[in-house]
Amino acid sequence: MTTNQTEVSIRPAIPTDAAALLELLKQLQTESSTFEVANNLNELTIAKETHQIELIQATTTNIILVAALDDQLIGVATAIERNDHSNTSELGVAVLKEFYNNGLGTALVDELIYWAESYSTLDKLVLTVLNNNTAAIKIYEKLGFEDNDIQPDIVTNLRAMTYDLAPLIG
Repeated sequence: MTTNQTEVSIRPAIPTDAAALLELLKQLQTESSTFEVANNLNELTIAKETHQIELIQATTTNIILVAALDDQLIGVATAIERNDHSNTSELGVAVLKEFYNNGLGTALVDELIYWAESYSTLDKLVLTVLNNNTAAIKIYEKLGFEDNDIQPDIVTNLRAMTYDLAPLIG
């Protein structure tokens, strides 16, 4: 008797993921009010997205990871360097609603941390999360993120968290 089990893989995005990644981002924006893409997705072409993936993946301060179930992209996590010269990247993570509560978001963030500690030249990872998203906050705290503000921002309802990267010795 054979069973047809499929596993989710988490890997760096590659240029040939461009079309599927654009579709995933569009779907994620319709499913979540907390997930935003800086660029107007409707203006991004597959060629532009392919080029963006190539540029991002060629650095030591930026990365796009995707979660794939067979050939379908079901989640994404990014670390994108801030423009403030702080050697810090901001994390973003999103998973299709259909795949919530399976540990996929945790796995994506954990993989970003591994990349940051093992391959990046960053000093810090930062993220923002809604104050009332206690499940996500617990996950981030479990993974080593700490509040970088004395108190949560009541006005915007956001909490800023930081993960300090230990410098590589050697």
